[in-house]
Amino acid sequence: MSINSIKRLSVFSTIFTFATILHGIVLAAPVPNPSPTPVLKTQTSPTSHQPIKLTNQQRLQIQVARQQRDKDIEALLNPSQDTKFKAALQSRQRIRIVLKSLDLNQDQQKQVQSILQTYNLQVKKILSSQASPATSNSVGITSPTSQPIQK
Repeated sequence: MSINSIKRLSVFSTIFTFATILHGIVLAAPVPNPSPTPVLKTQTSPTSHQPIKLTNQQRLQIQVARQQRDKDIEALLNPSQDTKFKAALQSRQRIRIVLKSLDLNQDQQKQVQSILQTYNLQVKKILSSQASPATSNSVGITSPTSQPIQK
């Protein structure tokens, strides 16, 4: 009976020792150093990090524009590309990633680029209808007054 307890104590102490040593090794491992060049973050507008609050009408307009964009792109695709495109949209993958995976030819790429530019302009127009005069100016410079400065 005492031999079994000695064996158990020996196994337990060995496991404990290895666990302690491995824990020390893990803690002593070097931390990966981020890139040596600092990354500059620029802010294009005072509200760029704030969530955009859209009205229900704006949400609907963007949804309609997105559906039209997708229909226009589907019209350009061959059947196998179309199947892959629809499946990717169903799984909510990003459109740019999906388009890269479709192996589009040069003509298709140009047409898709045009469709995406049109869509982006539509969304900007919808969003600009929400912006107030204070937030629509990206650098914070007010427009000059119509009266000349008195000296």
